[in-house]
Amino acid sequence: MTVRDAYDLLASVLEPLYGDREGNIMARYLVEDLFARPFHNEELLTGDEDATLQQAVLRLQKFEPWQYVGGIADFYGLRFKVTPSVLIPRPETEELVYRALADIKKFSLGSVMDVGTGSGIIAVTLSKKSPETTVTAIDISEEALSVARANADLFGVSVDFMCVDFLDKKLWTKLPVADLIVSNPPYIDRGEESTMHANVLEHEPHIALFTAGHPLEFYEAMAEFVSKCQKPGCRILAEISEFRSREVHDLFVRWGFSDVAILQDLQGKDRMVTARWQPAVTDSLP
Repeated sequence: MTVRDAYDLLASVLEPLYGDREGNIMARYLVEDLFARPFHNEELLTGDEDATLQQAVLRLQKFEPWQYVGGIADFYGLRFKVTPSVLIPRPETEELVYRALADIKKFSLGSVMDVGTGSGIIAVTLSKKSPETTVTAIDISEEALSVARANADLFGVSVDFMCVDFLDKKLWTKLPVADLIVSNPPYIDRGEESTMHANVLEHEPHIALFTAGHPLEFYEAMAEFVSKCQKPGCRILAEISEFRSREVHDLFVRWGFSDVAILQDLQGKDRMVTARWQPAVTDSLP
């Protein structure tokens, strides 16, 4: 079987699942990820490559995302390692990184903390594109942090990774002071499972998708953490559910943050919230 034959086989599996156009594109990328050769190559596969192909077909037929099968996902012009221990990067998260880089430059922010880093795509990209910025990245999952560290090594960037349960307030004293808190936290309510695609629900890590308590628990924790443990002027930039944008906005307003704003993605959907911690200064008594 040639590389081109492998592409045809993968396309025949993917197109019924995702449509002709998407399936075709996925097959092209997957061939290049698996065999490091273009999809139209006429070279014969080795025995090991043929075995890899057959295993890939079985995994795809079970609706496993093709990025996990190939072990690679594109993000912000970079190719990151991914495993089933981490979420697959979404396009809207690229917009979060774009806005974070713009804020770093506009407000001369010297340090960033990525809460819930997963594969490290946010932290590593920020460090890659803004090397003068100090970046800390935390996650509750050691398996995810292993992937994140591998990605940092892959791109030769320096990120301080820490295994921390951000919802455990007793651990906040271990975390550094930062000028910007950036996050794509879990924000899906368990009641929304029935609306999700099988390839996401059955294969991506639930700890990175679903909240354990109420849907706003991470935003509440971020607001409290910044107000109690960070300096005035600290900014928050977080990805949000388009269905709860106003709730997240109002939460930060209640906590006394200023410059609270909902930001739309390229599709016009509410996908990010930004806020600045600037507590009101009261005159002292004479």
